[in-house]
Amino acid sequence: MKKVNIGEMALDVPIIQGGMGVGISLGNLAGHVALNGGMGVISTAHPGYRADDFESNPLEVNRRELANEIKKAKEIAKGKGMVAINAMVAITDYAALVEVAVKNKIDAIISGAGLPLNLPSFVKGTKVKIAPIVSSGKAAKLICKTWDRKFKVVPDFVVIEGSEAGGHLGFHKEDVLNKTTAKLTDIFKEVKETIQPFIDKYQREIPIFVAGGIYDSKDIQDYLDLGVDGVQMATR
Repeated sequence: MKKVNIGEMALDVPIIQGGMGVGISLGNLAGHVALNGGMGVISTAHPGYRADDFESNPLEVNRRELANEIKKAKEIAKGKGMVAINAMVAITDYAALVEVAVKNKIDAIISGAGLPLNLPSFVKGTKVKIAPIVSSGKAAKLICKTWDRKFKVVPDFVVIEGSEAGGHLGFHKEDVLNKTTAKLTDIFKEVKETIQPFIDKYQREIPIFVAGGIYDSKDIQDYLDLGVDGVQMATR
């Protein structure tokens, strides 16, 4: 499998471990994925839910425990791979949790469940990589245009979640149930075409990772053969 360069950082294995909340994607899992050359991801969906004082002050506990989980992951990874967070735009404490991650020197922030139009403002002056989760070329175009216009940046990489992915996706319920959503391969082609002008403008690569219905090494290789840079995988 090929190496993926993300700015000055690199993944020896082209795999992002998905951000599974609540309590699955934490420091131990993310750290070991990074140790083995992939991108380990800590979910910001209630990382402090196991703490004794969680019920009394969940927002503060989540911030504290996110910092602890990042520290744990970094210690396990020993400088290999990348350690990231998955931050959902829709959650109440989005900004505060992103700020905690940046302060604790997270390598990357992957953000979805809404359009992360202001994400670049949180990482200005840092080396933290940022990536939106999209489910269409339209969403990718809006995010790239906004980041370019407002912040003079583009995504460091992009994650495409198709209709078979878990989480908060940009598809209509009826289309998912009737299996009439766009195929992941078609969405990839659409997104790749959409971001090409921004790749040309900034003279830098924007790796694309795809997610949803990818189960084994054959599936991974099939997508790599299509020109995808890597995949995101979580629970089957």
